[in-house]
Amino acid sequence: MRRLLVAIVVGCSSGEASTEPPADVAEDAVVVEPVDTSVPDTAFDTAFDAPLAEAEVEAGPVFQPFDINHVLGTGQSLSVGAVGAPALSTMQPHANLMFSKGVIPGGAGLTAFAPLVETGVETLSSGLANNTGKGKDHAILISAHGIGGTAYAGLKKGTTAFGNGIAQVRAAKALADAMKRTYVVRAVTNVHGESDHVGGNKMYDANLLQWQADYETDVTAITGQTLPIPMLHTQMSSWTKYGQATSVIPQAQLDASRRSGGKLVLVGPKYTALYVSDGVHLSNLGYRLLGEYYAKVYRRVVLDGLSWTPLQPKSIARAGTTITLELDVPVPPLVLDTTLVTDPGSYGFEVVDDGKPAKIASVALAGPTSVKITLSAAPAGKVRLRYAYTGVAGAAGGARTGPRGNLRDSDPTTSAYSAAKLFNWCVHFDEPVP
Repeated sequence: MRRLLVAIVVGCSSGEASTEPPADVAEDAVVVEPVDTSVPDTAFDTAFDAPLAEAEVEAGPVFQPFDINHVLGTGQSLSVGAVGAPALSTMQPHANLMFSKGVIPGGAGLTAFAPLVETGVETLSSGLANNTGKGKDHAILISAHGIGGTAYAGLKKGTTAFGNGIAQVRAAKALADAMKRTYVVRAVTNVHGESDHVGGNKMYDANLLQWQADYETDVTAITGQTLPIPMLHTQMSSWTKYGQATSVIPQAQLDASRRSGGKLVLVGPKYTALYVSDGVHLSNLGYRLLGEYYAKVYRRVVLDGLSWTPLQPKSIARAGTTITLELDVPVPPLVLDTTLVTDPGSYGFEVVDDGKPAKIASVALAGPTSVKITLSAAPAGKVRLRYAYTGVAGAAGGARTGPRGNLRDSDPTTSAYSAAKLFNWCVHFDEPVP
C-alpha cells in the first residue's frame, strides 16, 4: 500500500508482557511470535511501496500505536468466505491474531489468542491483516461474526450476530488487560447488501449509518477509547443474479458513505471481483484480493489518518448534447479499460431523459479526472447519468457478465500475491444532471 506519511512509533505497552499466563487466562492466550516466518515482511511491504498521488501529500494526525488492533467483521456470506475453499492463508507471516477458535469464533469460549490463519475457507481477514504494510509493528486481531443470507434486520444491534461481535470485543479487551497489552478496536469491515436488495429495503442508507454508530457506541463503552471506529464496506455488484436488472442498494451504500462524515468508508465496487460460477460468491483468490482492497483503505484511514474517497462523481454539468463528469480520482489519470472489464456498452454509462433511455453517441476521457458523454440529441426533460447501473437480469456478477463499467484510475499498488494491480474502479451510481 502507499507509503506511510507520518512518523510511526512502534507499538508498546505501559509494561512488559508477562511470560506466564494469568491464572484466569488459558495458557495459549499469551501472544507469541507467529510460528511461521517463511514469508518475510518485505514481501508484503514492498508490494505497497507505490508512488504517492498528489492528494496524499499532506500528513494526517500522529498515529497512536497499540499492541493489539482489533478489526471486527460483519455482513453476510461474502464476509465469512462462503464457498471460498480451500483456505490459502495457512501460515502467519507477521504478528496478526485471531481467537484460538478461529477467524469466525462466535461469542463464547473466547479464552485465548492464536496466530491468524485461515481454515476451511479463505475469508477477507488475512488479505486485510497481512497487507497493511506494517507487519510486526501493527498486530491486527481479526474476528468475524457475519451470517450468510442475512439482511440488516438480522445483524443489527440486538441480534445474536451483533452480540457476538460485542462479546469478541469484551473478551479481547480482557485478554489484552491480563497480558498487560494495550488494546483498541480500529475498524469494522462489512460486506453486505444482497438480502436487503432481495427484500426491497428502501431504508438501507439509514440502516448503514445506524449500524456503524451502534458499533462505535457499544465498543467504546467497553474499551474507553476516543479513537473513532469507521465501518469499511464495498458496494454490492451481483444483484442481476437475483433476477433484477437494477438495484437501489449500491446507490444507498454510496449515499450513506457521503453523509457519514468519514464514519462509513466506501472501499469501492465489486464488479471486478473474482466470482465463482454461482455469480454471487467469490473464489478463495477473490476473497484474498478483496481483503487487499480493504487493507489499502485501512492503511490510509487508520494508519495514515487521512480520508478516503473512492473513484466517484464529483460534479456533473451539461451543455446541449454534452455531459461533462468530473470525478474524485484517487490516483489520476483516468483510464477506460476494456481489457480487465469487457465493455457492456458505452463503457457502462447510460443517460435517461424523463425516465427513458437517451442515445449516447460517444464516451471519451476529457482529462485526467473527467469524462465527456455526448448524446445524439439534446434531452428535453429531467436527465440522470448512470454508471454500472443496469445489468442483464439473471446474469452472474463479474467483470465479464455483471453490471459493470470500464472506468478506473491508475493506482500502481500491486497485489502481494500476484501481478494484479489494485486499481480503483468507479462506483455504481445514479446521479441527476443539472
